[in-house]
Amino acid sequence: MKTIFVLTHVAMSVAEALWASIPQSTSEVLFLVGLFFTGALASFTNMLSGGGSMIVLGFMMLLGVDPATANGTNRVGVLVSTATGAAAYRSENYTDIRESLKLGLWSIPGAIAGAFFSVRISGALYEKLLAIVMIAVVVSMFLPKRSTKKKDAPGKGKWMYPAMLLVGFYGGAVQVGVGIFIYAALRHLGNMPLMRVNMHRVFIVLIFIVPVMAVFIWSGKINWAYAVVLCIGNAVGSWVTVKWTLKKGDKMIKIGLAASVVLMSMKFLVF
Repeated sequence: MKTIFVLTHVAMSVAEALWASIPQSTSEVLFLVGLFFTGALASFTNMLSGGGSMIVLGFMMLLGVDPATANGTNRVGVLVSTATGAAAYRSENYTDIRESLKLGLWSIPGAIAGAFFSVRISGALYEKLLAIVMIAVVVSMFLPKRSTKKKDAPGKGKWMYPAMLLVGFYGGAVQVGVGIFIYAALRHLGNMPLMRVNMHRVFIVLIFIVPVMAVFIWSGKINWAYAVVLCIGNAVGSWVTVKWTLKKGDKMIKIGLAASVVLMSMKFLVF
């Protein structure tokens, strides 16, 4: 295991050295192109299984963007991605705006508190927290789904609304993998079918991301040039994925996502 850590550290150091050797004007263009495709891939992943923010954060942080700015800039992309996804669901007449609004409003107080927490913690602590969350999210993707005897129909579990406060706090502070927690709350506490959970997830995040973004804007933690490019990629990825009901390829996405997360987490935790 130690050998793997050392080899990974060497490979990352070489990659960072090669990146640093590229002229600044060229590296900036390459970074923006990479950010566009990263945004598209993140939205594609989010609409399938969640966890797309870890791709964006990992890309920006590994190429030198400080954690707080990467976190804030990613929120702009999340806003555009979820707004595009919501519009796509709306165009397919698959919405429950009243219920989504109720769930989203419950998440707002927690989201605001989480955002203030996020902008005040140190970059090193945020990296460690993010690495731990990344690993936990990826592990959860590969856990077998628990069978249930409950009728697969929308429910009115009273605890799913207070649970949105905790979901909001996590989403405001970290964002990565928040869809997993929304899934847990609505599926197990609200007894909702998966397609309905996925639809509500998009609207819930869209609702709480607005006040969260306001906190990051107030704190000056958004790079707007990066955000514009990221948003274009996010919008393309979200619209295509929601419109294209995809069943195949999910396993390969999870494997690739897991590999990238393990590498990033090793860097943040060990080195």
